[in-house]
Amino acid sequence: MPQIGSLKSRTVSVWWSASTEENNSPISSYMIQVRTNTENWVLGNQVTTNIHQKNITTNMSLRPYTSYKLRIVAVNSIGESMPSEPSMFFITPSEEPEAPPSNLLATSNNSSVIHIKWDHPAAEKINGELKGYQVMYSEADKKVFSVITFERTDKTELDIPGVKSYTEYLIQVAAINTEGPGPVANAAVVTAEGKPSKPRITHISRNTPSTVKVHWVEPKVINGRLQSYELQWINTNTGVVRTKVINGVLRNKISENITNLDPYTQYDVRVRAVTGGGKGQFSDRYPAMTDVTAPGAPTILNATTIGTDSVYLRWLRPKKFYRDVEEYLIEFIDLDSYFTKTKKIPEKEYEVVKSNDMTWIESAVSNLPSNRHYSVRIAGLTQSLFNAHQYPGNYSAKEFFYLQGGNESNTTEPDIPSNHSNVIIADPRAIQAAEQDIMSAGIVAGIVCGILVVLLASLVFIGCRSLTCRKYYQAAYNYLAVPTNSNHFPSTVITIAEPFVEKTYPEVKVEDFIQHVKILHADTDDKFSQEYSDVNKNTRTDLKADTSNMHENKSKNRYVNITAFDHSRVYLAKQPQSEKIRQSDYINANYVDGYHKSKAYIATQGPMPSTFGDFWRMVWEQKSVVIVMITKLMEKGRKKCDKYWPEEGLEQHGNIAVKHLNTFSRAHYTVRMFSLKDTKAKKQSSERIVYQFHYTEWPDHGVPDFTLPVLKFVQKSAFANPPGAGPIVVHCSAGVGRTGTYILIDAMIEQLKDKGTINIPQFLLKIRQQRNFLVQTEEQYMLIHDALVEYLLSHDTEVRNGEINKYIHNLTTIQEDKSSLLQKQFELLVAYCPKEIDKYPALEEYNVPKNRREELVPMTTKRVQIPTKPGIPGSDYINATFLQGYTKTNEFILTQHPMESTIEDFWRMVWDKNSSVIVLLSDIVDDEQEFIKFWPEEDNPLQVDTGIFKLTCREEETGYMYTTRDFLLESTQDDYVLMTKMISCSNWPRDDQPLCKAFDLIDTIRDIHRLNDIGPVIVVDRYGGVTGCKFCALWSSLDQLQHDKTIDIYHLCKLYHKKRAGIIGSVGDYLFLYSAVDSYCNDQNEKDSALMSNHLILRSSKKNGTMPRSPSVQNKVPRSPSLPNNHHSSKAETNSSKAETNV
Repeated sequence: MPQIGSLKSRTVSVWWSASTEENNSPISSYMIQVRTNTENWVLGNQVTTNIHQKNITTNMSLRPYTSYKLRIVAVNSIGESMPSEPSMFFITPSEEPEAPPSNLLATSNNSSVIHIKWDHPAAEKINGELKGYQVMYSEADKKVFSVITFERTDKTELDIPGVKSYTEYLIQVAAINTEGPGPVANAAVVTAEGKPSKPRITHISRNTPSTVKVHWVEPKVINGRLQSYELQWINTNTGVVRTKVINGVLRNKISENITNLDPYTQYDVRVRAVTGGGKGQFSDRYPAMTDVTAPGAPTILNATTIGTDSVYLRWLRPKKFYRDVEEYLIEFIDLDSYFTKTKKIPEKEYEVVKSNDMTWIESAVSNLPSNRHYSVRIAGLTQSLFNAHQYPGNYSAKEFFYLQGGNESNTTEPDIPSNHSNVIIADPRAIQAAEQDIMSAGIVAGIVCGILVVLLASLVFIGCRSLTCRKYYQAAYNYLAVPTNSNHFPSTVITIAEPFVEKTYPEVKVEDFIQHVKILHADTDDKFSQEYSDVNKNTRTDLKADTSNMHENKSKNRYVNITAFDHSRVYLAKQPQSEKIRQSDYINANYVDGYHKSKAYIATQGPMPSTFGDFWRMVWEQKSVVIVMITKLMEKGRKKCDKYWPEEGLEQHGNIAVKHLNTFSRAHYTVRMFSLKDTKAKKQSSERIVYQFHYTEWPDHGVPDFTLPVLKFVQKSAFANPPGAGPIVVHCSAGVGRTGTYILIDAMIEQLKDKGTINIPQFLLKIRQQRNFLVQTEEQYMLIHDALVEYLLSHDTEVRNGEINKYIHNLTTIQEDKSSLLQKQFELLVAYCPKEIDKYPALEEYNVPKNRREELVPMTTKRVQIPTKPGIPGSDYINATFLQGYTKTNEFILTQHPMESTIEDFWRMVWDKNSSVIVLLSDIVDDEQEFIKFWPEEDNPLQVDTGIFKLTCREEETGYMYTTRDFLLESTQDDYVLMTKMISCSNWPRDDQPLCKAFDLIDTIRDIHRLNDIGPVIVVDRYGGVTGCKFCALWSSLDQLQHDKTIDIYHLCKLYHKKRAGIIGSVGDYLFLYSAVDSYCNDQNEKDSALMSNHLILRSSKKNGTMPRSPSVQNKVPRSPSLPNNHHSSKAETNSSKAETNV
């Protein structure tokens, strides 16, 4: 039997024993016969070898990964011997496949997915055990291939997700066996067209009364062949929607005219692109205002000649006009010579007179030639909103008069019906003879009576206006998209306004309010929608804002449709140098009432560079101490407010010098402190401290994700306004939506504390009478309710330093219902039960294996996203959550101990978020939980993220409390380097030490982080759960304690639970946080007492052995390290150092 020696994929080494019987004929050679286990010997291969070679390595065209047998036949001159016994079966080793898959086909019916299918290579070409396929794909113009290993042999098709729309891709597929991949099959495919992204409207031009021109730029991502655009405009008054399809030149900057629009109407314009993949999203809405147009014809009431060259005219304003009629044209025709004279009457040359239910206009025209017959007619002029053009209206019907030399007066006065229509004007020439008999005394008497009537009407008008203003501060209003003088667009003057009946809403008792809000939220907030719509419907729309619309004031309005009501607007004190400038008292701001406090707030727009001086003048003149800002400077690429304060140093705005004193950062808002000084005032009170509370967490659209920070912001900013101070100045961008939300929350808190009731819709009706648009959306209306529910549930949970122990005692005391306040607080803060949608994408099929525990995953709103890897679903997911500290909204990242499959994701997160400090609270054990070491050995670099950066452990140092490791993350593509320090302490907090010792590690890591504070602190425990939460909560509480001398653990833990449900743990874990802070405070007090005692002993030892005197009260309290040491510091600077405690 032949023996098998060494094997290779295509050769075999064979040896055998010589034949013992030659039959008198020497053996000339041997023949080796080979066959596979599926062949017979006849079909097998054979090789003849030299007689001397009884041990041979031969290439018999063997194939890799094939089972063979062989036998030996001896040959002499007579013939062949009988074959030997066959060898045992042997299998040749594998080789890489030598043929690619066949019939590779790539298709794309979905814009983000490529579908590929292929056939297996011929079995004899696989050369080993088929393990699967390697699929590579790349954009054709980049040729940077992403690789997918497809470990299935029963299936030869695959979807590649996450590809770009309408892009050519190169596809390569290779078979894989145990030796590796073989040659590739190639295919190319262009992905299907997808929906384009949003276009962006850049501006509106050519505003006329019936047209506007819209300009936009194409979508950043077109995803196909651009076929058309859909341009849509919505009349914000009627809600009517119109759409226009644009074809033609569709690339680069595009513009289109919209025609047949209503005059003086605001439209919301939006546009979307259309490709073969469908219609994309509409752009953000862009306001487009049409221009005013010509007014209707006035109605002349009479023409009275005065003297020999003058005529006094009285007429009614046009019944129909748009926004205003600023000037009038008066046309005189000399009927004797037919010479025409036209005179423009500006606003300052006519007088508006009100009497009972009638308003008319009067003006005198002089320097007319006497002893002539005249016709006169009047037309109104309306000033364009966008340029210097004036729109002349229709002329009135003609009135005739005769101007006679001498002292006689000649009057014609038509009979005016009560509805001011069908006016019949008498021809004065027909009754000229009778008029000549009128005596001069009668003329004089008539003129005197007329003047008395005018004066009486003026007094009545002023009295009514004063009464109206007082009434407005106690009742209601409705907001429209654009300011209007009537209930409908376009604006028309109604001679007699219809009486307004105010809607009354019932008050809700405090004890019923939480259930009331639950009912409003039921059925997808249906009752909220109904109530908010009802408030809008019952809000007044007839309040005037004429001052805002004056030509000289239009540039002071940030938005053309957001104006200040005349009756409640804030008047600026006129400056001496601006006495000749009309309406220099104007600013777009209104007083708004609080609960039982008139003019508690000033609601205003975000200041513009041209109004910075006016804004600070207003703050100074109104004696305001607190400014509340609820907008970012830029949102969605649009300027929402201009930076009207100095970041440092001093800025001068007119007479007001604004000096920046300090800035205090909090997780959700920033407080800036300024000194205001009137440089022209000589009094000692010419300097004042002003605080600006700037909420920085309100998103571009909608409302904040979390209600509790909004509530805290309102409470903190309102508390900062001292008794006797002026109104709180509140602004967002327009000074209406978010501004109204703030005012409602603060006012309703005051009402519920005083009266025990809440009435949000009634109060909203009242303050909408004082500023238009307040509480602009239904979402803001709901936020007000939810904030008040939060207030009723938790009340004030902030605890001052010296009262923590007493607070813990109250929390843990068992009450009559056999529960404690601690238990009730805990149940409130963990009441939130997230839905599956709240955990997206943590529970997606491809992300589930990345979670150690499915109950401890990030909520969508605060999950940490890492850069996406093309073609790999879920590659942007890591089980990690942003948590806020006291001064930063994303101060920490809490995450689980990395698994073997997520180690690279962890370091990608460190790299992407620039984290310079990692706190490891889990221990390294190789047990069934696989809490493994997830960093490289010292000086053994690890390539991460396909070689984008290199990770090196530079140094490791083990101490008593913890171990530190220094890591260097170096980019392989540029010069960027990130130094990261990991502090490992697996037994924190220790059970065998006082609770205050838990802060030792926190203090150490805080000091380390301050040296390189460029990103969030990453906190790692086993599951990203309770231990890590305790660490973050104590760090944040320590910051609050040192900044404000208070803590608010309930507030912190409730937000933590909403961001990563389950991390608070148990009631005992919650109590631990209070107890640890209390222990820390007691420890600090003991250290301070010891320090003070040593200080007193040291002082007494210097008095030649005399006994130390009893320390005064001042000596018992150490000087605050925050107070300035300069005894010559100004009062403002001293206040700055103390102010942080109050914010």
